[in-house]
Amino acid sequence: MTASSVAAEPDPSGGASPALMAAPRWMPGDSDKAAYRAGPVLAQVAELGLLAVEGADALAFLHGQVTIDIAGLADNHAQLGGYCTAKGRLLAIFDCWRQGAEVRMLLPAGIAPALQRRLSMFVLRSKVVIRDVTAQWRVLGVLGKGGSAVLAAAGLDVPLQAGDCRTLDLDERLMRLPAGANCPERLLLLVRAEREAHWLALLAGLARVGPELWWWAQVDAAVPAIVGATQELFVPQAVNLEVLGGVNFRKGCYPGQEVVARSQYLGKLRRRMFLAHAASIGAEPDIFLAGTAEPVGRIVLAAGAPAGGWDLLFECPTDRVEGASLHAGSASAVPLQVRALPYGLFDPTA
Repeated sequence: MTASSVAAEPDPSGGASPALMAAPRWMPGDSDKAAYRAGPVLAQVAELGLLAVEGADALAFLHGQVTIDIAGLADNHAQLGGYCTAKGRLLAIFDCWRQGAEVRMLLPAGIAPALQRRLSMFVLRSKVVIRDVTAQWRVLGVLGKGGSAVLAAAGLDVPLQAGDCRTLDLDERLMRLPAGANCPERLLLLVRAEREAHWLALLAGLARVGPELWWWAQVDAAVPAIVGATQELFVPQAVNLEVLGGVNFRKGCYPGQEVVARSQYLGKLRRRMFLAHAASIGAEPDIFLAGTAEPVGRIVLAAGAPAGGWDLLFECPTDRVEGASLHAGSASAVPLQVRALPYGLFDPTA
């Protein structure tokens, strides 16, 4: 499946049509699922793109645009963050880090050009250049138990904590990402396009799989992503971004900051993101409560699980989850089995 899969509507069996997708879904092939069950795997993730924010004012400029503390960002740490509209709705979720005086932002490639253009509108007299450098880089994801050992055997200094990074030769980067219950290790290599063959040869001991398993692992870790079909649908807290460290409530203003802060401090967090499993899901993007025709929530991400069925992240009111019969994609779909998140929900401002 190619990068265009993020913008195509798959049917429940995993096939794809050219129609614009109503919700981001991925279905790994049977051989990829079997490879993952047998050991750690390597996925080439063409759906991820990279923006470079450069210039003397790069840190100050981006600090005033996004939900996190860019000024305090360390070179050896990758931070999840968000970019919102003035109404506090997410246009993008990204991983970012400092590369010397630059900031780099990793996010779905399908929305990277639009984010570049939008940020550039606000540069004005600042000494900042924002470039889409996706074509110059490749993203390799190492997934599954034992992945760290394979990388270490290849001579790499593997970071131990989620968010930690190692800078490699030629500004290439290795980072550890948050993991889930069924994918205990998620590591990402960002390598130069001309050196991709070198890295694939170095890591030839890992079975190669498609990007669909990468997105399943993202679901398993309960880390949200925003693609074109889900832009402007969620405030950061509705997809748990603040408990993942993706919102800093002590920094200054940014687009949507007033709405995000008001939701946090006035006790209006009535919607959250949850993790669930189902044997099958319907084709619609919504979440339905049994006995009602109107949707109560929205699918954030969904992917076929290596053990079968679908794992998904969905957003809905918190009072509709406990003891309720929820259905994904269709009011007649099989009920969801809501699972524990791999992290706790808490108030970072308390």
